[in-house]
Amino acid sequence: MSAIFKREFGNYFCSFIGYAFLTIFVLVTAIYFSLYNVLSLSPDYHLILSNVVIVLLILVPIITMRLFSEESKQKTDQLLLTAPVKVYEIVLAKFFAASALFAMGLIITLIFPIILSFFGNVPTGQIISAYVGFFFMGMCFIAVGIWVSSLTDNQVVAGIGTFGILFVLFMIEAIGKGVPEGRNYGCGLAILICIIIGLFVYNSVNNIKYSVISGGVFFVIGLIVFFVKPEFYDTFLYNFVMSFAVISKFSKFMLGIFDFTTIVYYITFAAGFIYLTVRSVDKKRWS
Repeated sequence: MSAIFKREFGNYFCSFIGYAFLTIFVLVTAIYFSLYNVLSLSPDYHLILSNVVIVLLILVPIITMRLFSEESKQKTDQLLLTAPVKVYEIVLAKFFAASALFAMGLIITLIFPIILSFFGNVPTGQIISAYVGFFFMGMCFIAVGIWVSSLTDNQVVAGIGTFGILFVLFMIEAIGKGVPEGRNYGCGLAILICIIIGLFVYNSVNNIKYSVISGGVFFVIGLIVFFVKPEFYDTFLYNFVMSFAVISKFSKFMLGIFDFTTIVYYITFAAGFIYLTVRSVDKKRWS
């Protein structure tokens, strides 16, 4: 696993990708720093990171699009998959390599709040909290990018696909406001989720019996909830959509609130897409 990590991290600097990411990320942060802190004489550096989020929609696809798609295109993925290493170790190594590059960019930008501290008091707690939240949010974006990269052998498709998903996550609050409310919509979504779970299990184990049982179990649970607390489904569709509000949850960290619940949410979100990536790569291994 460490060998794969070193190779992937080194590859970023054997090409222009690593340098381009760091340059653009630091440059954009510097521009916001100049506008919001230097020219406006504001000590609130932590607010800059909320504006830099939109840049990640472009930069994350760039650093993740080739992680699996390039190897699949060049057929070198088969060499990797036949190596004495588990699939999840391959996925994690690539994920950590991209995350390390992202962390490097964040560390470099720490120079800006340090410079700011020479000219007065800065909200250190809020800045640290914002950086921690920003890092975990970035890891979620990276997990999405790696998953998309594992689905195709075309880097451009992987990049555009990742950008598309991240843009939807960016707009999720606006989408949530347009989601219809009502018990029928909630029940319909619950049934759809049961079907998806059944199909996912079938795709994983290729056994119709386990697929039906899995979907059936969740259907029964949903039925029990309907009879015990039917109002749960009144806002179920809205709550489901807002469960993907990765970016809006970052606002707590900007306020200096180190929310452990949100950290767990980010880790769970990233782990979910890492698992999907493992399933996608593992399927290629036996195809």
